[in-house]
Amino acid sequence: MTMLSRAVRAASLSALLAGAVLAPGAALAQAKPPAAPQDRVPAGAPEPGKEIALTQVQIDGLLAAQPELAKLSGGAPDKPDPKAEEQAQGQAEAIVKRNGFASLEEFQDASDTVDAVLGGIDPETKSYVGPTPLLKKQLAAIQADKGMPAKEKAEAVKEIKEALAAGEPAKPSQGNIALVTKNYARLSAAMGGEDKK
Repeated sequence: MTMLSRAVRAASLSALLAGAVLAPGAALAQAKPPAAPQDRVPAGAPEPGKEIALTQVQIDGLLAAQPELAKLSGGAPDKPDPKAEEQAQGQAEAIVKRNGFASLEEFQDASDTVDAVLGGIDPETKSYVGPTPLLKKQLAAIQADKGMPAKEKAEAVKEIKEALAAGEPAKPSQGNIALVTKNYARLSAAMGGEDKK
């Protein structure tokens, strides 16, 4: 997976993670924090990155780069275009550098670290509880949802149970939890999940 596809994929996954509302029929938004070191990485998830010590400047840079990166395209997924991907890679590199990062890899490590923390923040309390309690809460909500189509419900339940079976990922550092929690409203709003509670 190229750094560009990893960055763009993380941008879209970040939107899902930050926008999760634990309600019946909700998308499997917080099913798997991508930055957590694990033996198994679900199909389609970005490759996990290393946790870094986040700074406010990096959070601000992520927020500024996110909308620009989401607009990039490396060509159609079914017909890869090396020229288009190379051009998009260069554009992505320029975007992250313009927003305070030395490289796409540094940007991705910061993004993965934020995602790992967001994957454990309860959107209702806006505090870090870890991904397992959130998955259990989401599983109960989906199982109780009478309006969800049976096939969709079975798929969602299966995915959540697989995520739970993978085990609790390593807990992010307290400093990263504090910084992401402090910026939760901004991160959530910028990534498409503005919480109005």
